[in-house]
Amino acid sequence: MSKKYHIRERCFLNKKIDMRAYVMAVVEDTRDIADCFEDGWKWGEIELKLADCFDEVSFEFNLSTKADRENSLYKIRKIAEVVNAVKQAIEIEANDIECREAIKPLYKSLAVH
Repeated sequence: MSKKYHIRERCFLNKKIDMRAYVMAVVEDTRDIADCFEDGWKWGEIELKLADCFDEVSFEFNLSTKADRENSLYKIRKIAEVVNAVKQAIEIEANDIECREAIKPLYKSLAVH
């Protein structure tokens, strides 16, 4: 039986693909594994890796016990919460810089007088 996945993705994080930064995410779909094959569904493949041009970080998500599942869900939810907050902050800053650059020529012409 071949493995199924909820997600199995690897992509570069820069528009220039010669730069190393990437994200890799894998979550195996174990729902079709028979209940009698506990090692198959209890230890499905789960991987989240993030890398910039120099360093890599890998996150572990253990689902083998109730406490481990609760911790893994807490961990991924916190990661998502913080990443979304950073995304929103970067969008605000990028927009603000775009607005400032749009009026920058006006400031230069006023300074000349």
